[in-house]
Amino acid sequence: MTDGLQARQFTIGDREALLGFLARVYSNDPRRSDPEFWDWHYLKNPYTNHKDLPIWIALDGESIVGHLAAIETEVKVGDAVHPTIWILDLIIDKNYRRRGIAKALVGLAEEFRPIRLGINTHEQHSPELLEARGWKIVKSVPRYTRLLFPGNAFVSGSGVKAVVRKTVDALYSFRRGRFGKTASPSVAIRRIEQFDERTNALWAKASQTRGCIAVRQAKFLNWQYFEQPNKEFEVLGCFSGEELLGYIVLYFRAPNAEGVIEKAAISDLLFIEDSNDVADGLIDAALRLAVERRVGRVVTDVLNKPTEDALARNGFFKTKSPLLLMVKSEIAPNVILDPTQWFVTRGDSDTTIFETPNGLENRNH
Repeated sequence: MTDGLQARQFTIGDREALLGFLARVYSNDPRRSDPEFWDWHYLKNPYTNHKDLPIWIALDGESIVGHLAAIETEVKVGDAVHPTIWILDLIIDKNYRRRGIAKALVGLAEEFRPIRLGINTHEQHSPELLEARGWKIVKSVPRYTRLLFPGNAFVSGSGVKAVVRKTVDALYSFRRGRFGKTASPSVAIRRIEQFDERTNALWAKASQTRGCIAVRQAKFLNWQYFEQPNKEFEVLGCFSGEELLGYIVLYFRAPNAEGVIEKAAISDLLFIEDSNDVADGLIDAALRLAVERRVGRVVTDVLNKPTEDALARNGFFKTKSPLLLMVKSEIAPNVILDPTQWFVTRGDSDTTIFETPNGLENRNH
């Protein structure tokens, strides 16, 4: 970095100054600097050590001019589980760019854990920076879409536009009714209000068939999907008796000015791969819930062949995605750089965390 600038790890005493910096650089996205959201994001994560947070700041004197933030998690690589960070936010004050700040912050983050992960886009310009530092692009994470009410998805407005929207949706009804296989009679699909020890048992089984996957245990999933401020997720589970065989997490966007939900996202989908029935049953139930709410389209981002196959069986089609899975690791590079080994969903990246809040009012919409 140029003279007069320094980079170091964040401490709790920097919190107010950092929130002020985030309010300034994300002036069009006030949630980034909202104290409640920030505390949930970085302090309430069950993996967090408050004295050793994976956040780094750049300063010009006493003023924060750059910031790199990650969250801690664990990733299973082969048969072993390793502490890991997902880099979520790297931003430099526009008046301080091209002065080596981003490179310095990434360098500090790389010293923190042996495995570092990120989901990036070329629009963020960070892939080029990370590649220059030895990071590897494992693969673009595919995006899948299922149209349900295309008028609701793409036509907004009142008057004539409302008529067009309803007409398009009516004409599409013959396609909308074609769902995949429903769940087998031997299992039941029902809502999950809280992840518990049954989730941990599911993780123990499902993780055996995934080579590289972020650990999905109850404490982390509850933090992510039931404790996030001003977000409401719908979670459906597939049960055989009391055994959890899989779950799917849905996020419905808040209705627009016409009361229409333009899009819903499948944030996560984990299932035991013994048969197709569990995955098909969960996706079918999610689509039926989306149809009840007249959602325009359902989207998801996922890298995992069995999950992608299940989406295709249930009417989803692949679209272009800007999301790049990037890795820098000294551990098992032959495994961790092989895209066929990875299980990544939308919930593994900042795509879900920084989704526009839908508010609690959307629960019974």
